Amino acid sequence: MTIFGFNTDVRVEETVYHIQTEVRSQERRLESQVFVSGRCIGKRSMAMPQEHSEETAQELARNQHRWVVEAVREGFIDDVLNQDAGGTLVVQFLGAQRLAGNSVQLQFRVLTGGEVAVGAEIHADWKTASEAGELLLAITDDAGEAHMSFILPPESPELLVRATYDGREARRRFIIKSQAAAGVV
Repeated sequence: MTIFGFNTDVRVEETVYHIQTEVRSQERRLESQVFVSGRCIGKRSMAMPQEHSEETAQELARNQHRWVVEAVREGFIDDVLNQDAGGTLVVQFLGAQRLAGNSVQLQFRVLTGGEVAVGAEIHADWKTASEAGELLLAITDDAGEAHMSFILPPESPELLVRATYDGREARRRFIIKSQAAAGVV
């Protein structure tokens, strides 16, 4: 298997964070490290699924790298780097893809103690100032990922995502940009 990775520099105020993500094939892990001034300040590591192709490994690494970069940009660096070995349940937003018309597909990952949570349930409710709704239940796959389709209302909706796994629950809130805004999320 080829060794590959992703590298991105992110400036937050006066600090430049260098994020490096790689697939560690021998250990069957993805690892993202965050550096400031050449010094590693922390890392996020995740086990790879038992059976995976090189394309799957690349996609998982790309998604994890994107998530760490966005978390650093949004000021959630401590949440990213603080992997609780005790089994904390975490729901990650991996991105959105615009489909036909006003429809988008949202992609999430669920982790427990830094490991993928296979078979976790993801529920999502949305609301705007004038309407509300619920998305269909999604179940995470062998990579701990799940997809949900959503038709964007004219106003920017708030999305409450709940992941449940092994009697535990994690919640995250997101604002989805309106149809008029550039991009999706």
